[in-house]
Amino acid sequence: MSSYYHFKASQAKRQACALFCLLFLGANFVWAQTTQLSINQSDPTQVSLQKNYDGTTFANITYLGTLSGIDSVHPNVYLQGSAAYLDPNVGGIKRIVVSYSIYGSDSAYYLPPQNDTLLGGILPKQLSILGTTIDSTKVYNGNTFVTLHLGTKYGVIGSDNVNVSAIARYDDPNVGDNKTVTVQYYLYGNTEQCSNYIAPTTATFTASITPLQVYATPATLEAVREYNGTTVCFVNDPGTISGILSRDTVLHFASAAFSDPNVGTNKMVSVSHFLYGPQCNNYSVIDTNSLYTASILPRTIIAKDGMVQLVKTHDGTNNAIVLVPAAAANIVGNESVVMTTTATYDSPNVGSGKTITMHFSISGIGDAANYAAPDDMIYSTNGKIVARVVLDSSYGLNGIVTDKGNYCQNDVVKMTCHITQGTPVYYLISFSPEARQQGFINFYHRINYNENDGTFDIMFPVPDKCKEGTYKATITIGNEANDEITVSHDFTVNMPNSYLVIAFNDVVSIDNRQNRFNTFQWYLNDVPIKDATKPYYQFSQTGSYSVVVNPGTPDEHKICPLYVEVSTENEKSLTTTPNPVINNTTIKLTGFEKEQHLLTIFNSYGTTVVRTTFNGDEYTLDMSTMPHGTYMINVDGYTTKTVKL
Repeated sequence: MSSYYHFKASQAKRQACALFCLLFLGANFVWAQTTQLSINQSDPTQVSLQKNYDGTTFANITYLGTLSGIDSVHPNVYLQGSAAYLDPNVGGIKRIVVSYSIYGSDSAYYLPPQNDTLLGGILPKQLSILGTTIDSTKVYNGNTFVTLHLGTKYGVIGSDNVNVSAIARYDDPNVGDNKTVTVQYYLYGNTEQCSNYIAPTTATFTASITPLQVYATPATLEAVREYNGTTVCFVNDPGTISGILSRDTVLHFASAAFSDPNVGTNKMVSVSHFLYGPQCNNYSVIDTNSLYTASILPRTIIAKDGMVQLVKTHDGTNNAIVLVPAAAANIVGNESVVMTTTATYDSPNVGSGKTITMHFSISGIGDAANYAAPDDMIYSTNGKIVARVVLDSSYGLNGIVTDKGNYCQNDVVKMTCHITQGTPVYYLISFSPEARQQGFINFYHRINYNENDGTFDIMFPVPDKCKEGTYKATITIGNEANDEITVSHDFTVNMPNSYLVIAFNDVVSIDNRQNRFNTFQWYLNDVPIKDATKPYYQFSQTGSYSVVVNPGTPDEHKICPLYVEVSTENEKSLTTTPNPVINNTTIKLTGFEKEQHLLTIFNSYGTTVVRTTFNGDEYTLDMSTMPHGTYMINVDGYTTKTVKL
């Protein structure tokens, strides 16, 4: 970059100078007068104030100014000039002297302008290098230096004693591909001459550092392990590493792997060595042992949570019943291995305190070959084999005897079962759909078996609204091993006593408004009453009155008994009004001596549902929340029956 200096001479100074010269010349050379010229201030000389070192003092005048002071008589005079540094060396503030001379046919009449001094600078010269190369790779050695092949230098002027050297370095000493290498150039030779130059520009290259190979002594492997679904072979000792540079922190471990995960002996194992630590990636490991072998043994399955039925019915074998097969707890992942569970008693004979042993086997395709079945396992020492239950068919139908032939509403049916073999522990009674529609409910019951007489009883109530008919019950009887026998039994329910009504306080009559029945036979306490064959009967004594009717067909129907109590004056009486009851009924007492009375209400099963006290001879009972059914009302031990609709 060039700078131009515009210089101007002081007019007063020039005039003084000119006057001095004239006086001097006039005193000595009266015959020859000269004029001192100057540079025109409005059009000055311009000089480049900066240059790069070139070995010379030359300064470049970029524009030569115009002369001032030429008269019109002697106009043929012209200006020329030169500029020079005091020395050629580099410097930031150096003097530049501009010298002027004149020429032309009238130049003898003038003096040239005075020299001017300026301040400028000489910059160092940039040298260059062509053809520098480096080695493309090196093995890691812990430093960053690269082997350099220096190219040819260019730009030294003349005989200057200036030479170039260089150093090439990676950014860091670690292993890597296409790493940056920086080449830094330096100057040497004559110190003063070197200061006139700038070393060549820093250059960058790419090169690689490859790992340093180190050596591992043979690793020690676990010779045998159990199958686990992986190829991992356990390393007991990874061996030792030699060749790590002393200043590096590098640690070592090893891993090993079978070629496949399956069971086998003396299987090939590949060992891999790994380094870790700050400088671990700068090394590669070579194992001094080339052959490793180890074995994989079958994995023994663990059996868990199997369940065996402790009791079974004697069948002549020692096989036990497996309720829940044992689960294989340690199958690897989702591998397909089927484990079968069986169990046996120590003998096939009936008895208790028997040992039950579980046995296991495995099957499957492929994966099963890598497993071994668990050893036999004692499941229990409290096993039991019991005899099958057999009913004694010499009693009744199928060994079942009922307490009576026909039943009434709210009666309890009692069936006695006679056993010839085995010990029953429960029964399940299931009613036909027709019976369930009448209110019979299926139920399960544990048996209190009387081994002395070989019987047990089954009892169930007849619903209070059950219609007349014959109904079927299926009875399932099971022993301790849940081995079951099933028998069916029919029972008959008579017509309800709601067909009977009391009239005139001493007449029991049958409701035959539809003329359904045409023959009648009355009974008192299940004994036929002589000549009582009308639709009604006038009673005179307390008891249960029932009637057998015939609708004109061979089938007879028995109406369930109605209990009638014949009261006399001064005797106690208990009545409920209304009866049947919708919501409330009024209890009225006659002949009761106490003022306060104890009221107890039982349902048809004999369970107490209300227990309270009241005063006086009359009490209103709220039955609105009670279920439909027949209830027994007892006041101070005196009982009557009422119905809740």
